[in-house]
Amino acid sequence: MHPSILRNTLLSPSSIEKISSEPIGNDILPALTELLANFQDIKKFASEIHTEIHLVKPMLKLLGYTYESKPKFFEDHVKDPDVALFASEDDRVNSSSLWGTADYYNNTAGILMLKRYGRNLHEGITGFYLQFENRIPMYQLMYLLRKANTPWGILTNGRYWMLIKKPGHFEEKLIEIDLERPLLAGEEEPGRLFYNIFSLNGLRNAIPNALEEEREALIALLMDKKKSILKATTDLKKKVDIYPELRRSYKFFFPNDNLTVTDSYLKDRGAQIGAGYNTSPAIVNENDTSDICSYLFTRTAANAGFDLEEIILHKSKLRTKEDLLSLRILDMTPGPGNVTIQLLEDMAYLSFLQPYREKNTFVSEWEDEASLKKYILNRMLYGVERSHICYDALQNSLKKRFGTRARHYRLGNPLIGVSLKDIERMFDVTKQMSLFGKTPKEMILDFREMYRVYFSLSKKIREDVKIRDEIEVKLKTYGERMKDVMDVITATFFAKDIDSKKIQDMVFGIEADESHWTTLRGKDWFIEAKDIAARNGFFHMELEFPVLLNSGFDLIFAQPAVNYNWEDTIPVGEATKAYIKKGMAFLKQEGRLILLLESNKDNLLLQLQKSTKFDVRPGRGSLILSKKKVP
Repeated sequence: MHPSILRNTLLSPSSIEKISSEPIGNDILPALTELLANFQDIKKFASEIHTEIHLVKPMLKLLGYTYESKPKFFEDHVKDPDVALFASEDDRVNSSSLWGTADYYNNTAGILMLKRYGRNLHEGITGFYLQFENRIPMYQLMYLLRKANTPWGILTNGRYWMLIKKPGHFEEKLIEIDLERPLLAGEEEPGRLFYNIFSLNGLRNAIPNALEEEREALIALLMDKKKSILKATTDLKKKVDIYPELRRSYKFFFPNDNLTVTDSYLKDRGAQIGAGYNTSPAIVNENDTSDICSYLFTRTAANAGFDLEEIILHKSKLRTKEDLLSLRILDMTPGPGNVTIQLLEDMAYLSFLQPYREKNTFVSEWEDEASLKKYILNRMLYGVERSHICYDALQNSLKKRFGTRARHYRLGNPLIGVSLKDIERMFDVTKQMSLFGKTPKEMILDFREMYRVYFSLSKKIREDVKIRDEIEVKLKTYGERMKDVMDVITATFFAKDIDSKKIQDMVFGIEADESHWTTLRGKDWFIEAKDIAARNGFFHMELEFPVLLNSGFDLIFAQPAVNYNWEDTIPVGEATKAYIKKGMAFLKQEGRLILLLESNKDNLLLQLQKSTKFDVRPGRGSLILSKKKVP
């Protein structure tokens, strides 16, 4: 199947191949082709009405639907769906008495929204304040699907047809097909694929059957692969220290083949997971790699079933797009990426629901699906992942699905590290080494101020760029030295032969010349401390995320129960306390810390409710903590 025909499909290659090979009536393809050919003369000036009357509705009849045009939606302020799809005339007639209510949609096979021929389905109309009907069409349909009790949504501009499925949590774009190019070129396979997916029989039988077959085949394949991975990690833990081995190689996870996570884990459509599957079509979709890796690498699968709308908008002052898209969100346990992907998808959808602060305001970057998700990933989401394998799987999954990697995701252990305040508490940082030298406290304040100025300068104004470059040199030097200090401080919890006098000399020598630090970094005790830091993934939040020097996170997510196959199990209660202690230190006063939990939630809720420092309330698949207000 030519890649230009399929766009953003979440169906596996084997399902697409099977569905497209299913036979259809001899008169279907000629009829579809004739409709598109006849429409060519008017498509350049065709309005939405032209597209509906001359192209889409005749196609719906060929697809086997009974339909009702312009069914009233049950919210007056929202644009109605263009068409309600029914399996039969009897279903349509029986629903007529419920017209304009939520119950009307109980009997529908799906809903359809159409745009004028050629309209971009991933972008809002630019140039003026966007009312609902002018925003990103895909999210319009998702909104209607969330509100209406109907299982399927079809979005089309006559040429491109998009199918969206309503699962348990948030809507998924299953497939998008370019219908015009292949049909007018005389290709039969894409036409069969279109009919077998978008027809009434497709929604009722072909797609559900394909998804179930994918599920069963994938479960069987993964169960076999899981056994080999568990055996490999068990054997390896008996022989070597697991963490250094993880830093050097991934291939011990795949003893029978050459496919590794760093090779994107799932390559092209012909690639298989593991040996012995090279003779059959691939059953795995590249977009599912985060969930697959989570299943393979975690002892307890991550629960990504949280409700971001409930978490963010519950008793919230966020009222506009600007408010929502200015949030900073930290995931302390992103794993292979399934939680990150849901955060990204849900945040994009929630931004669609919010108005602009000013009616005449318009940000084109926020009204295009691809650029909106890139904005969210690069401006709003931060993460700390402790496993090299899962970090690579996370970045590869994001690159495959959204075309960009996570700029603010780092490798390290979020629970092992110190803050700048810890340095101030250890020593009398108000002492001055020389008459003209700065105290460590003054240097730390300067460090914070330099970052504040650095972030406030424009990247487009020549004068600002010059100052930014000068500051960046100083920040790099200060940052490297402070990291050395913080690594050595943290290493004292692992090695007892590093005395406080050596650390104090480092603190008071932050402004010394480079030769002093070159000599220092050659000392045996320093080399040992840095080796401990590398092996244990020391992570100092403020240095990795400088935004914390002058602010904090609005939302922090953690999955205390998740342990990887190669790790020792940590009791959930103890892990929860550790994430709360670390996370609360970097949370804004009005922020929220979300603990994603699959089990033991009620017991933890009772324990946490006794706290005098924070409030806690249950959420869907989570416990939501917030700091108590200071009187």
